Amino acid sequence: MAPLLASLIIVAGLTFFAYVMFYRVRPLLVARKDVRWDDPATRTEKLVLFGLGQKRMPSKPEKPAGMAHIWIFVAFIVAQLGTLTSFGLAFDPSFHLPLLGHDTQLGQAYLWLKNVIDVVGTLGCLAFLYYRLVQKKERMTLSWEGVFILCMILGVLWSDVLIDSALLGEQGPWLARRFSFSPGWATAGIVAHITIVMVFLNFLPLGKHFHIITALPTVFFQRLSPQGQLSKLDLENSEKFGTATMKDLSWKEILDTYSCTECGRCQTYCPTYMTGKPLTHKEVNRAIRHHVQQMAMEMPAEPPPLVGESAVLPDETVWACTTCGWCEQACPVFIEQLPRIVDMRRNLVLMESRFPDEAARVFKGMETQGNPWGMGSNRRAEWCADLDVPLAASAKDAEYLFFIGCAGSFDDRQKKVSRALVKILRAAGVSFCILGEEETCNGDSARRLGNEYLFQALAQQNVETLNKYNIKKIITQCPHCFNTLANEYPQFGGHFKVLHHSELIAQLVEDGRLKPGQVELDVTYHDSCYLARHNGISEAPRQALVSLGIKVREMDRNRSETFCCGAGGGRMWLEETIGQRINQNRVDEAAQALGGKGTIATACPFCLTMIRDGISETGRSEQMQAQDIAELVAQSLP
Repeated sequence: MAPLLASLIIVAGLTFFAYVMFYRVRPLLVARKDVRWDDPATRTEKLVLFGLGQKRMPSKPEKPAGMAHIWIFVAFIVAQLGTLTSFGLAFDPSFHLPLLGHDTQLGQAYLWLKNVIDVVGTLGCLAFLYYRLVQKKERMTLSWEGVFILCMILGVLWSDVLIDSALLGEQGPWLARRFSFSPGWATAGIVAHITIVMVFLNFLPLGKHFHIITALPTVFFQRLSPQGQLSKLDLENSEKFGTATMKDLSWKEILDTYSCTECGRCQTYCPTYMTGKPLTHKEVNRAIRHHVQQMAMEMPAEPPPLVGESAVLPDETVWACTTCGWCEQACPVFIEQLPRIVDMRRNLVLMESRFPDEAARVFKGMETQGNPWGMGSNRRAEWCADLDVPLAASAKDAEYLFFIGCAGSFDDRQKKVSRALVKILRAAGVSFCILGEEETCNGDSARRLGNEYLFQALAQQNVETLNKYNIKKIITQCPHCFNTLANEYPQFGGHFKVLHHSELIAQLVEDGRLKPGQVELDVTYHDSCYLARHNGISEAPRQALVSLGIKVREMDRNRSETFCCGAGGGRMWLEETIGQRINQNRVDEAAQALGGKGTIATACPFCLTMIRDGISETGRSEQMQAQDIAELVAQSLP
């Protein structure tokens, strides 16, 4: 009876699974091509660390839930051995896996370990049931599906215990011996276990727990390029740019939506979600996944648009993102959110000419004058007219080129930072030059707002200029300049060693070339997303502050877990009218760290502007101030 019943359950389960999987794989086959087979050694290493090793799960701010997930993951993996055993027992009562017979030492060790894992997995399931049913964590998508899956996992674990107890009795492992099931219960346990496994298997592709199947491939096929680098469009040989419909998504981007378990980690420090904006990456993944699954049934030649009125995503969602990168850092399976958002913007800008009015003014200023303010390009070097700073065109053998950036050249507040950095470089005896009027905007905001055509024009112009002077080492005061020159200009033949000014200051102090004085200030430091998160630079700015005798008062969200100021992704130039202003949220946190009074140190022109505005907007101008670390160091020098 058991072999026949088991055969029917298995055949029916696998047949239905194959039917459902056909419609899940179908969209991947018609999606945009994307090469993800390069460097298999690195990919395998990351799969072991982050897929099998679950390295990201116990990180802040969800460490307890992350540990519970690891327990469930380990239990689920080990339970697959029990499942294979159950399948064999259905046809042969004496079946056991090779080397794991219960009468061998290795088999006894396996049974003992399996019982430990069953208990640990059960505790993990109970923890998540508590989070869902009692605590009702906001970041989690609260639905019956999550509860059902947890019950399925418990069923897999404990039906296995039932089988061991019935078949092995007193010879079984310690947990199985706690129950007195007669041998007659073995058949019921085996059939129950196989039924649960088949129901479980067929339920996975129908909902968010599809990630149990797709998560490991998603980790393996993650992008290996720097997080701060966006793809380069082929503007000359393409007729269509960006992502307009489902068919413009790459197969990896569709696989990403399959792998999103809606855990909500991407929301915990997301500036748009935390301040009430119409964007959560979890909901974007869910919306696209549902749309793809609907389209998979018919696969129309021209699928409906992804962005627009009555489309999958409204325009406001696509333009809300600051590209801070928290969503990608927090995601345990490396879902790539930012490239997809930017590709949607690229389509709106390049194909439909549909973008916010403020962006139009920024694009025009960059195109005509080489800066987003639209100020005369011939005024780019006015900030240092009295400083006798050498130009690259006439300087000989300068060690560094100081790439000023648009804010450092045209913004009155940031000009002070530029001048402070000149003072520091001269005090340390560093040989440097600037491009002067030959410098133009690096193009970061244009690219992230979707205007890839404008970005490439600016990038090619800068790269040609830098290569003309054989520039090899560059200093920037702007993390956006840093990221673009270091990570994106190599796409255009610009290969430079780029240092952020905080790195150089810290190095000069360490080498003894710079000896700043001591400063008595209450200071907290705001990490720039494009410095700390996208490029991993968080200690150098703190070292610069420590060299001044400053003990930094850390905000709760710091270093790679920083909170965005609200200016990234081109949002510096767009109005913010929905929800709380992001910069005010950050200033509130800084005020708490400082006890309401002190200095917020920054290392980014955008951050300095946003933090300064946030201080003013929250009525704290008399108690708090914002300064770049270069200003603090320069003020301490004779």
